[in-house]
Amino acid sequence: MSRAWAASIIATALMMPAGALAANPVPDKAGAFVAYCAGHFADCRAKVVDADVATLATKLFAKNPQSVCSIPKGISMDAATKEILGWLGSHKVAASMSTDDAIQAAVKDLWHCKTQIGDGTVPGGPPAKTGAFVTYCASQQAKCAGEIVAATVTVAVPDRPVHCSPPNGIKTPELTARVVAWLQQHKETYEMKTFDGIATAFDHLWPCRH
Repeated sequence: MSRAWAASIIATALMMPAGALAANPVPDKAGAFVAYCAGHFADCRAKVVDADVATLATKLFAKNPQSVCSIPKGISMDAATKEILGWLGSHKVAASMSTDDAIQAAVKDLWHCKTQIGDGTVPGGPPAKTGAFVTYCASQQAKCAGEIVAATVTVAVPDRPVHCSPPNGIKTPELTARVVAWLQQHKETYEMKTFDGIATAFDHLWPCRH
């Protein structure tokens, strides 16, 4: 698996086309980046997303993934970008660093490699429990699909996966429809965490051998 392919898969999971993460070039030094962001927040948020996607891809290849820090689940990209910019603005030593390295330094210091905040949900985002997620999917099809696609990446990351993966080449609409339909028929999953419910659906819909 190549880093580029992994980044592409993760970008898809985030519902962000890989080629469109950073819409416009941003300064490659952190000091200039902070100044630029005062009038170009959308471009700077896209750069933060881009950097985080690269970090998530790196985790796939790291011998110790816990040492690679990404933005934790449970914080929106708007909020994360604002906190990162605040950190960069108050740490002048970061001004001469490359923008990517400075963003990574900020993420490490702000969240100390936590994987999630609270229950991992973002206000307005997918619910923490499977039952509420099924209801959410009825009105939030795109975000629902994004959460399910993201789960296909997460289950594939460990060297020895504990859950099964959907078959290669399955299209997102079919994947989403089959997972949601299975969950609707299995209310025993409704008190599970959303990821656990989705992963359980994978295991039953596409059984595998470990």
